[in-house]
Amino acid sequence: MSECYDLHSHSHYSDGELAPAELVSRAAEHGVTHLALTDHDTVSGLAAAHAAVQQQGLALTLINGVEITCGWQGFEIHLMGLNIDPEHPELQQLLQAQQQLRCNRYEQMLAKLHKAGIDVQPPLAAEMTMPTRKHLADALVEQGWVKDFATAFRRYLGKGQQAYCATEWCDLATAIQVIRAAGGHSALAHPHAYQLSNKWLRRLLQEAKDYGLDGVEVAVGQQSPGQRMALATMAQELGLKASAGSDFHGPRPWRELGKNLCLPANTVPIWQQWHAR
Repeated sequence: MSECYDLHSHSHYSDGELAPAELVSRAAEHGVTHLALTDHDTVSGLAAAHAAVQQQGLALTLINGVEITCGWQGFEIHLMGLNIDPEHPELQQLLQAQQQLRCNRYEQMLAKLHKAGIDVQPPLAAEMTMPTRKHLADALVEQGWVKDFATAFRRYLGKGQQAYCATEWCDLATAIQVIRAAGGHSALAHPHAYQLSNKWLRRLLQEAKDYGLDGVEVAVGQQSPGQRMALATMAQELGLKASAGSDFHGPRPWRELGKNLCLPANTVPIWQQWHAR
């Protein structure tokens, strides 16, 4: 069986829909041989995911991961930490600070919604491992305040909208340094999601590389062949390794585990010299 790496997935420990046990089972069913669980600013789901791989006897290598939220030039940038030691003290300290920021933002955004007369009642931040805007959006849809998820972000939760709250996330240099201290490799997640021009994306990648960035997500489940080749070329020119990830949050026909994640031939895979933990 050929190897299939999917290094970007989420469980219900952040904003994914599946429990870790369900996630690893689905990954194996879809032919993934190497899966990274990369919840937002938390590693809390990793123990359950590893236990499930063993209990289910899955032919799956689970890679310890995390997706850290960073600030850069006024943009919210997501950084993958891959093949990390999840118990490393510096990483734990950073994630605790990030989790507090997420709780504060969640409560502030909910207060803004209520002030605007949107009496939505989502789960409380204290009841969740990692409160995210997705939880607010889901509640807005389920309770009839908006027709769909996209509208929730377009009208209320997206950057610059009525209930949005800017947050001082950790900077890229700090996140990259902590990932390295935890024995891992760093990669910029979904580069085209930030809607940067090629000039600004190159500037971001070059600056991050100067801080020690290892790679960039070249293969994303949802992208055009042209976008993938452009990222592969940029990675090659900047001397960055290539990662691949579906950014799976739940069962969707357009974003499935392991789907459409082949790296172009001119890239160096970020996992090439790994010894999985």
